[in-house]
Amino acid sequence: MRRARRRTALVAVCLTRLLTTALLAAAADRSRADELKRVIDRNTGFAHMTRGVNAYTLIALRSCVTERDVPVLAQLLTDHVTQLAAASVMADLGEDGRRGLQQALAKAPDARTRGVIEDALRETESPTRRPILDYPLSPPERQRIRGCPPFGRE
Repeated sequence: MRRARRRTALVAVCLTRLLTTALLAAAADRSRADELKRVIDRNTGFAHMTRGVNAYTLIALRSCVTERDVPVLAQLLTDHVTQLAAASVMADLGEDGRRGLQQALAKAPDARTRGVIEDALRETESPTRRPILDYPLSPPERQRIRGCPPFGRE
């Protein structure tokens, strides 16, 4: 009888740890997504009274992410400006980014989102494609980019 209780208690502890870990991981992804969204927002340009992505936006976001962030970037395929930035950076993350874009394309809720993702996938195949971090900017231009806080990138 005691063994059965111990076993039940052990199973309960294991399940509690598993659920806690899953909840913490989801919260970490949300906070990481929020952090990356702030980077996009801080570096978004405005032209003709319209919010838009420019090279500063892409460089700032790309400087904050690695291949491990592909699932978080896929979560950012929401509003149009964020979609453009996230999809472009995913295209810059090699095969992992390409795979993430293909998965996002299969789940795309509307034609506009599919179009953004398809454009990014086409960009990955371009022979003249230049990595985002290699965009030609002067030192003063690079200093204007507001990327992640120093603790943001691992």
